Amino acid sequence: MTFIQSFSQALLVLALVAALPVSLSAARVIEARAIPFTAFLPQADFDERYPGEEVEDLSKLEPGWYVIYQHESISYYFGPVLLESTGQDYLKQLTRTVERAVAQRPSIQDYRLELRYEPSQRSTPASPAEPDPRIDDPGSPPPPPPRRSFWEIVRGLFGS
Repeated sequence: MTFIQSFSQALLVLALVAALPVSLSAARVIEARAIPFTAFLPQADFDERYPGEEVEDLSKLEPGWYVIYQHESISYYFGPVLLESTGQDYLKQLTRTVERAVAQRPSIQDYRLELRYEPSQRSTPASPAEPDPRIDDPGSPPPPPPRRSFWEIVRGLFGS
């Protein structure tokens, strides 16, 4: 296999993964450090190395920033990531990989990439009779997480 063939195959990892059976309401949660590997690992190797976990209820996600790729009936949540800036870096990496895959296979359309803090209030279903008390205005986006200083993060790591 030539380098060009293997590179093209690696770029199509996200597009080829679309064939996996995932329900409309479920999301596959994969650790964020897997994102750089989407650029060069063949699909089978990527799936073996980073199988992820299927999550039915997004309100049960571990809190943090997630790089989200959605296409047709699939949703991949890469995360959680502690810092928004780290999530932005991962989002840029995944965007480049997806754009290269789309250039190789223009039939890939209507995908969505975003960075979002989860669990968000949007992912928590509320019945009309029981409004979610955390939401002031149902049409407004969720509030950003509280920002912590560098030293608060370091103290948290060492239990001080």
